[in-house]
Amino acid sequence: MIRIAALLMCCAVPVGAAQIDGDRVQALVEQALRAAGQGGHAVISSHRGYPPCPSAPTVRPHAGGWQAVRVACDAAGWHRVIRIRDGQAAPRIGGGGADSAKTPALVLTESLPRGTVLNPAHLEQVDIAAAGQGDLIALPESAIGRSLRVNLGAGQALLGRHLEHDWQVEKGAPVTIASGAGPILIQTSGVALEPGQLGQAIRVTNARSGQLVHVIVTGPNKVTVRPNMR
Repeated sequence: MIRIAALLMCCAVPVGAAQIDGDRVQALVEQALRAAGQGGHAVISSHRGYPPCPSAPTVRPHAGGWQAVRVACDAAGWHRVIRIRDGQAAPRIGGGGADSAKTPALVLTESLPRGTVLNPAHLEQVDIAAAGQGDLIALPESAIGRSLRVNLGAGQALLGRHLEHDWQVEKGAPVTIASGAGPILIQTSGVALEPGQLGQAIRVTNARSGQLVHVIVTGPNKVTVRPNMR
């Protein structure tokens, strides 16, 4: 009798828990993707069953990216990892080949909901692979004190579109481009090809040569050439 009672307690379903099907999980995952400003679609069978859960399961990016999500019911003690077709991979932090270009970026130290006002404890500055990482926020001072527009997972790179707008450069506006190292600073004129917030990576053209330049916004109509991205 004692063994049977223990078995029943182990496998008991929480009171009020409801069975969840694939369609319900699909809807929750799609909602989380839209809230985070992500594309992609969940790969879920509508006939797949899931354990009961007394409340809606949570959906978070898996391993810091959106190529998969972690669907979890903490109250019932279960979780599932679901693949996302065409989802966004986690940023590559460190590693890579010796000749891989790196660029500074901010990543989140914890998962945060939409509306959170960022503080220094929420952010960590790291170097990540530069390829395919446009719109990155690189400077802590450009993010601290601003609110998130979307839900973001721990380890996810912070992008300009994730924050409430604070434009320092408008598309088509003239900008001053600074470059150089040490005491030598070279400045030239350019034109912004896209709007940018403080610390955001954008593209501009050199007004003299017409060359495309990858830069970071440093102030009103002021930009600095990104390392390894000239």
